[in-house]
Amino acid sequence: MKHLQQLFTAYTVVCLATCVAASPEATNAAPKKSVSATSSKHCLWEVRGANNRVFLLGSMHLMKPDMYPLAEEIEAAYKRSDTVVFETDVKALESPEFAMKMMAQATYPEGDTLKKHLSAANYSLLASNLAGSVVGMEALGQFKPWMVAMTLVVLELQKQGFDAENGVDKHFHKRAVADGKKLDSLETPEFQMNLLTGLTDQESEDALVQALRDTEIWKTQFAALAKAWTTGDIKAMDKLVTDNFRDFPQLQKKFVADRNRAWVGSIEKHLGGNKDVLVVVGAAHLIGKDSVVELLSKKGFKVEQR
Repeated sequence: MKHLQQLFTAYTVVCLATCVAASPEATNAAPKKSVSATSSKHCLWEVRGANNRVFLLGSMHLMKPDMYPLAEEIEAAYKRSDTVVFETDVKALESPEFAMKMMAQATYPEGDTLKKHLSAANYSLLASNLAGSVVGMEALGQFKPWMVAMTLVVLELQKQGFDAENGVDKHFHKRAVADGKKLDSLETPEFQMNLLTGLTDQESEDALVQALRDTEIWKTQFAALAKAWTTGDIKAMDKLVTDNFRDFPQLQKKFVADRNRAWVGSIEKHLGGNKDVLVVVGAAHLIGKDSVVELLSKKGFKVEQR
């Protein structure tokens, strides 16, 4: 169940993600000087309110342990913030009850199977991709296409050592709870679950085709995405994310653009306060066209990358 929660939480970084558990060796390793700790720019923006500042931190929901410690600029934004805002209620998302709901929604009822919901060509494409894999068609036969898509990406990113337990949002949620900071969220877990369970058959199949099509991209470019994140290379990140969604604009709209527009109102309310706030959301929401950064700028707020 925990793996399902982590996988679901990570989904909107790059539309798909991983559920690898952190190893004790990785968690307890001595801190190293990471690339992110020395970069001049970061995936961090400062928005000026009348009496406070709201920091927008683009999260990678899965990271390698050696990407820590984070940059001093990011640490400073966290320390001065009275409230930390996440995409959703992390504690509720990790509850067994929510995991059971997700599992029920991710599988077909008895008598129904994945094969009935895929075209013959795409089912054959899936079978060929699974040839030689540790997971076979039998194991995935009851899952809906979007869940199969995530599972495929899980397997690849697991090989690379990327870890949802080391994700930026997970990292700061643990710290915020321990430090007694105020917590807030932009969406409910149910809303996020409905993003997936509410996909039409065609959208769900598209998500799977996207994962199958981009297998080589996951193998070669996710590390590049991580590097771009550590150096604040927004152009490189924008290109990678745009390429990922290029043939699936309806998924980009649903998982990224529409949510950005919904979040801006909540962020504006925080900008009307007297205390500094840190907002931690998937990096894809802060870069490029229709991003939260662009939408706030259009509303007249001064937004500066740090």
